[in-house]
Amino acid sequence: MADKQGFLTKEGGSIKTWRKRWCVLKNGSIYYSKNPSSGELGIIHLKEVSSVQQSSRKKKNCFEVATPDRTYFMKAPSPEDMKSWIDILNQQLQKMKAQQSVKSTVGVEDFDLLKVIGKGSFGKVMQVVKKDTGKIYAMKVLNKKNILERKEIDHTRAERNILKKLVHPFLVNLNYSFQTEDKLYFIMDYVNGGELFYHLQKDEKFDYDRVKFYCAEIVCGLEYLHACGVLYRDLKPENILLTEDGHICMTDFGISKEGLISDNDRTATFCGTPEYLAPEILKGEAYGKAVDWWSFGTLVYEMLTGIPPFYSQDVRVMYNKIMNDKLLFTTPLPTEAKDFISALLERDPEKRLKDPKLIKSHPFFKSIDFEKCVRKEITPPFIPPVSGKTDTSQIDTGFLIETAKLSLDTSNLSTSMQKNFEDFTYINESEHLKEGLI
Repeated sequence: MADKQGFLTKEGGSIKTWRKRWCVLKNGSIYYSKNPSSGELGIIHLKEVSSVQQSSRKKKNCFEVATPDRTYFMKAPSPEDMKSWIDILNQQLQKMKAQQSVKSTVGVEDFDLLKVIGKGSFGKVMQVVKKDTGKIYAMKVLNKKNILERKEIDHTRAERNILKKLVHPFLVNLNYSFQTEDKLYFIMDYVNGGELFYHLQKDEKFDYDRVKFYCAEIVCGLEYLHACGVLYRDLKPENILLTEDGHICMTDFGISKEGLISDNDRTATFCGTPEYLAPEILKGEAYGKAVDWWSFGTLVYEMLTGIPPFYSQDVRVMYNKIMNDKLLFTTPLPTEAKDFISALLERDPEKRLKDPKLIKSHPFFKSIDFEKCVRKEITPPFIPPVSGKTDTSQIDTGFLIETAKLSLDTSNLSTSMQKNFEDFTYINESEHLKEGLI
């Protein structure tokens, strides 16, 4: 979660023009971009900042952030907002300076295991508590031997890189990553409103306004991922969590692909979940960002009707239906919803609805203000019934009955094998600042 965010007007570098920028203070850095859904244009690392103060040399409500390379000038919308930015930046600077001599490391011994809250081919996700602060987190545990045997090193590295660098209100937040001889650990925010899959199973389908709300937030998240060159490749109800206040949180970037900057960039790996795979993946063709919008169309259909559009228990039959069958609507839906889904489930990726601007302007979203949406200013239509930060009532009981423990893998990995996991350790500086540990 961001420490502070909002629009500021920033002076340019070599060309001294002023531009409105969306600024997010997180992970001990200020990230700035054109808007909340676009990729970052730059980063100001607080560890490089020498001072933050009001500036009388530039515009009204302006403050300056000084680094050895340059001084950044930022204009806030109001005097109160300017003071708020200056105060929080100086607070973090003071903590960093006061604790700069303290060497800080985090490892598995710093956490108590509470409950199993998720499980997959990758390993387990457990609810844990950090011993020194009492804060609740989700710990994802991966077995190194399994990663090497399944040749998942690149995917694992990509997942860590994506979690480390992405900053968005609808994406899960990584706080720490570390390793032992046999395992890798991701320590993420614990999001306790339950999987969308859990709620969809319980309710069978969602009402129209609820679907539009979730869809709008997912669109914002996907648009941001694509702007950052990330192909999600695993959009499904199991990977969409609800926060305790009812907003969505996209998680699990284990098969995501980095580096697809241009809309014309392609990859060819066959991966994903059968029900949500786009036809071009099934055909073995090179594919791009359009596959995520096919998966999104499948999810929209499922939330409104209770079942994916081409579902069959026989996976081969389902693949054939995805590639060839006519799209049918077995549940009565408004015309704009059917048109929206049909445009997303267009088999030709060149003709598919995949431009975020066109998606957001579709009549399906006519009641949605996307600027308010990305700022979480739209009231969620459903609030999960959770009682507090440790509540697991919205987690599938099939996970909860398992004992939260770490299995011991006695197979010793060689030094050359261990080199595959170099530089895995990560500490979110803003998280440690909150805890007063750096």
